[in-house]
Amino acid sequence: MTTRRAGDGQVATLGPEQRFERMLIWLDAEGRLDVGDAAARLSVAQETIRRDLRVLESRGLLLRVHGGAVQIEPELAGTPALPGAASAPAVVASEDRELLDCLWSELPRTGTLLLGTGRLTLELAQVMVNDPPEDELTVVTSSLDVALLLARVSQVSVYNIGGTVSPSTHAQEGDWALTELHRLHTDVSVVCPAGVTPDGLSQPSPAAAAVSQAEVAAGTRVVALAEGAALGRRSFVTFAGLDEVERVVVAGDPAPSLVSELSEHGIPCTDRRSVAVTRRGRRS
Repeated sequence: MTTRRAGDGQVATLGPEQRFERMLIWLDAEGRLDVGDAAARLSVAQETIRRDLRVLESRGLLLRVHGGAVQIEPELAGTPALPGAASAPAVVASEDRELLDCLWSELPRTGTLLLGTGRLTLELAQVMVNDPPEDELTVVTSSLDVALLLARVSQVSVYNIGGTVSPSTHAQEGDWALTELHRLHTDVSVVCPAGVTPDGLSQPSPAAAAVSQAEVAAGTRVVALAEGAALGRRSFVTFAGLDEVERVVVAGDPAPSLVSELSEHGIPCTDRRSVAVTRRGRRS
């Protein structure tokens, strides 16, 4: 277990899956993960990081190299490039399931819904497959994996925006994708930022940020669906201000101080704790 100082002054413990989440976000943003740097950032031994990297490599999420790891290329070793790739059913992490169930219950079951690219939108798509809408729903997505997964649901009409496919995320990017997105108007857009701070939402590359910016512009309502490690982190390119989103939904185990910071800026922030409290209140 990894210990860190939480925002309320108490020591919180990071389990392996939480370490994995943080390392994958750093790898996505920086292109390479160094064992020594990751060990220092997570306050663990370098051997712990090496063991974690072996697990992540076995899942097809990265490629170990001397001194660390790099993003995996899809053609290498015949392994999947993304967690829950659409060639196999996506598995919703138990810690995220209640949060994503709650989010899906608040999204439109008819009309138009846009889903950006990310692990969490892929898991949200699996929730939708398990609990499909009763009426016709149109889903637009920049993710090949999300499109293929939702194509299984007869009540969902899936529109993939096209464009250049990122080898690491299976996101569709570039001028073609942007041209299509600029023509769209959706009831709700769900975007997946790599960074969330009071200054706004950000992505690790200009191409990803341009697509996310267009996804925000397309939505009448906008929800940011972020990993816990994205809170308090500023990635390379800002694509939207907090005033452009209706709320932020955060998976994982974000520091309470970071959740409170968003709330202080007038942005509702939903995490596992708030969902659990709400559901306990309904049962009592």
